[in-house]
Amino acid sequence: MEGGYYSIKGIKMKKIYIVFLFLFSVSLFAQQSPMVYDSLFVEDLAGGQKMLKFGLDPLATDGIDVLFGESDLPPFPPQGAFEARFYLPENNFQGTLGSYDDYRLMDSVPFTGTKEFRLAYQVGTGTVIKFTWNFPFNVTGLLQDLAGGAFVNVTMAGSGNYTHTLPGVFTTLKMLINYNQIIPVELVSFNASVLGSSVKLDWATATETNNSGFEVQRKSENSEWNKIGFVEGSGTTTERNEYTYTDQPVAGKYLYRLRQIDFDGSYSYSSIISADISTPVEFNLNQNYPNPFNPSTTVTFTIPKASNVKLNIYNQIGQQVGELVNKNLEAGSYNYSWNAANQSSGIYFYELQTNEFKSVRKMTLMK
Repeated sequence: MEGGYYSIKGIKMKKIYIVFLFLFSVSLFAQQSPMVYDSLFVEDLAGGQKMLKFGLDPLATDGIDVLFGESDLPPFPPQGAFEARFYLPENNFQGTLGSYDDYRLMDSVPFTGTKEFRLAYQVGTGTVIKFTWNFPFNVTGLLQDLAGGAFVNVTMAGSGNYTHTLPGVFTTLKMLINYNQIIPVELVSFNASVLGSSVKLDWATATETNNSGFEVQRKSENSEWNKIGFVEGSGTTTERNEYTYTDQPVAGKYLYRLRQIDFDGSYSYSSIISADISTPVEFNLNQNYPNPFNPSTTVTFTIPKASNVKLNIYNQIGQQVGELVNKNLEAGSYNYSWNAANQSSGIYFYELQTNEFKSVRKMTLMK
């Protein structure tokens, strides 16, 4: 084991539940996570960065799919502020819907076909836009300008990146993503949390087939991908399994991915997630994401020093309906999820309180 520790927790599920998951996609997991997803890391090399997620699901549409975390974003910020997002394909990309996530209809299983994704962006204090991707073997693509690739025409396959040097001239590019015999992914979630000076990785599988395990890989801005650990898989199972791995790197910004390895040596990669282990300089409570949400959302906050922290949820009449945190935490960035499956649609408030700081924000549950 290098650089950390891991644990595994198996949770039993009835087999008929798995059948519903794959045949009808109406289970809790399908509502929270798309069946097929990849990610694109966008940055301006001057501090601005954004992780965009895209993929396929039988329930996805060309509009805003709240159940997958898509949300209609406000207009772009003023010039000088970094931003990157997808334009959704509503009316053949003639609409105004923008989202950090974009999932499309998967109308057959397995799925073979091409989907177009539109990328809109602006630099902050930088002068270029860099795109980084990590695709499995059966996903490839072309990154092009809207003139059909006359100026930008980059092949996307495996792990790679492209630095766009004229972001002020071409503020929108398109990705033509080719899917070949895609079947629903078994990895239903993959998340990173910064806990003090550690990064905790959590992921879950709905089913596994001949799964030897997961190689955990990490990359900093100036390094290649490196193996930092290995977590054994559960072989072949129709039970949901949850995994964790804790990394303890030096301060900095990192990317993480999983290399899932079968017993026969074949492998595939997860999407890429990011973590910033820099020590915060102030207390801050961020807007929950997604918002609006159904039924789960994530609340993130930072504390610059060890504090007794309370994070509570309240309804519109001031009744407490949830407690996410009530304990001492070390300085760092944190995120906690709230599942509102048992609550009714409406406005809710979440409050972060320490001995020195108090902040309240509003969120919307839409069922």
